[in-house]
Amino acid sequence: MPADPISLIVAPLALALGILLALATTYDIVVFRRRKSKDESVYRCARCRHIYTEHRRTPLARCPKCEHQNEPTRD
Repeated sequence: MPADPISLIVAPLALALGILLALATTYDIVVFRRRKSKDESVYRCARCRHIYTEHRRTPLARCPKCEHQNEPTRD
């Protein structure tokens, strides 16, 4: 039984697209979970130069050493 030329093209293409979709979905899930676990901001105090993190995302955070309000240096 001879193979149809269109099925020789469509079957490998569908398999390759299915594999790429599965890899992209897996990558997205892994990266999303990693970003969610690191959901904190890094602050550097302008007064005492102390570096600290805050788990809540706020525009200003109080330094644990000198109580000065600081903006995040990195989100």
